[in-house]
Amino acid sequence: MSTLATQRHTDDLQTAYSYLLSHLSNLGERSALKLKKRFPTHQSWLQLSPSERQEATKTTLGSDPPTVITTNFDALIERALTDIRNHEREGIQIVSIDDTGYPKLLRLIDDPPLVLFVKGAIDALSANSNVAVVGTRDATSAGERVAFKIAKWLGEHTWCVVSGLAKGIDTAAHKGTLDGKFPTAAVMATPLNKIYPKENRKLADEILEHGGCWISEFPLWKKPYRSAFVQRDRIQSGLSVAVIPVQTDIEGGTMHTVRFAEQQHRLLLCPRPIQPEQSLRQYAGIRQLIESERAVPFSGEEYGRVLEFLRDRRAKLLDTPLDNKPIINLSGVVLFSGAGVATEQKSGEGPMQTNPPRNNRRRLQAGFPFIEDGSNKKRRKPSAKQMELQVKVLEELRDEILEAKRPDGARLLDPADVKRWLEEKIKILRAKTDKS
Repeated sequence: MSTLATQRHTDDLQTAYSYLLSHLSNLGERSALKLKKRFPTHQSWLQLSPSERQEATKTTLGSDPPTVITTNFDALIERALTDIRNHEREGIQIVSIDDTGYPKLLRLIDDPPLVLFVKGAIDALSANSNVAVVGTRDATSAGERVAFKIAKWLGEHTWCVVSGLAKGIDTAAHKGTLDGKFPTAAVMATPLNKIYPKENRKLADEILEHGGCWISEFPLWKKPYRSAFVQRDRIQSGLSVAVIPVQTDIEGGTMHTVRFAEQQHRLLLCPRPIQPEQSLRQYAGIRQLIESERAVPFSGEEYGRVLEFLRDRRAKLLDTPLDNKPIINLSGVVLFSGAGVATEQKSGEGPMQTNPPRNNRRRLQAGFPFIEDGSNKKRRKPSAKQMELQVKVLEELRDEILEAKRPDGARLLDPADVKRWLEEKIKILRAKTDKS
């Protein structure tokens, strides 16, 4: 086998390795990232014996791993390779986090997808000069005109517009970019063979025709589900230097993207509400972001200043060393001084199930027929007393978190702050346990 062929084979195996880690149903997203951190390459996993894999995985995850991943790994890789080829036959490229084509900005976030499914030209994102223009589906005509104008202006200044192909503001943003004959990227909450909403199919095709792309983290066989819209929002902001919400209510789904932007230390820029419409609910979220100084407001005559902000933030983000990021160090967190976290809001509408379907059998899937996990372990149902104790512990923990404060005296509002507080609490309790 030639050197080139050998390298191609190695790359294919590495992509298959990332693919199967991210799509084993008994392995959550965080657990997959932890395993990828501990065993970054297919070869680093392959060189272990089944018993060594079992022990190493248990140490990494803190629990017993699915038996099939430690004993039947070669078969999983082969099936993953088959599934990848099936996607390629549909014109869908699978880009793993190890590929040079994987967007660097997305690789910087705490929870990047291990693989992306891309149709079209991912080169549109390779310059890492992307801005997410997002907003409500229930947009006003004036709001859509603003989104159209901003998106077209960004394209004229070599910034690629990222949005979600939804009705309203997202549609206007994509159309504005296409009107200037510029590429745009649509990040979907569905597999790429299920365009949603259906009435935007023509728009989706035009995105490909103009050198843009569709992106999803869901394989073709995955059934859509409602919470995928929220999951998708972290990718929209993660791909981008800045997020520009044009119109949104305070409890709108767009606010998920806003909070992800804050957690990922992206810029938040808001066009000032149009005078005749500023009291409408479509601007309630925008008004709150501006008044609380979580976002930088701008108007038409300030576009030059926006460009300066974007260039400065892009330079700072791209200067961040990758080896400080979660795929290598999962304990790293990014704080944003203005970040606030509200309670979970409703996600975008769609023909989705309320939650991904569950099955009582312990099983694994990697885009191919289910494989039974042979570990036939029986789980004991907790007693009423044990459940009562768990509830009590959670209630006490909730009360402590509500009362806890950061070193500067501020409340714990950001998830990263809560995480750090919990880790410190665990460390103290472990120290007391060791002494006893």
